[in-house]
Amino acid sequence: MNAEFEFDENNFAIILKDNTGEVTDEGVNEGVNVLLDVITSDPGKRVPYYAEKIGTSVKNIERWLKNLKDNNSIEFKGAPKTGGYWLVKK
Repeated sequence: MNAEFEFDENNFAIILKDNTGEVTDEGVNEGVNVLLDVITSDPGKRVPYYAEKIGTSVKNIERWLKNLKDNNSIEFKGAPKTGGYWLVKK
């Protein structure tokens, strides 16, 4: 995997390419899928638990959770300080 960096006066981007030169988003999707698997097997937990369980940063977990919430795959249930993330029944 190769990374290219693009800059302009307002933005910065990292473009990931696989060995064939094709643009990929494998890293992001892989993390989201791992998190979804962990929530499936161990629902109702909070961000720090999932970060420790997966072995990544809280920021990554929060980004992946946003992706899953935007796709209506998960929801937060309970009080803000004691609730957790659950799968959405479809």
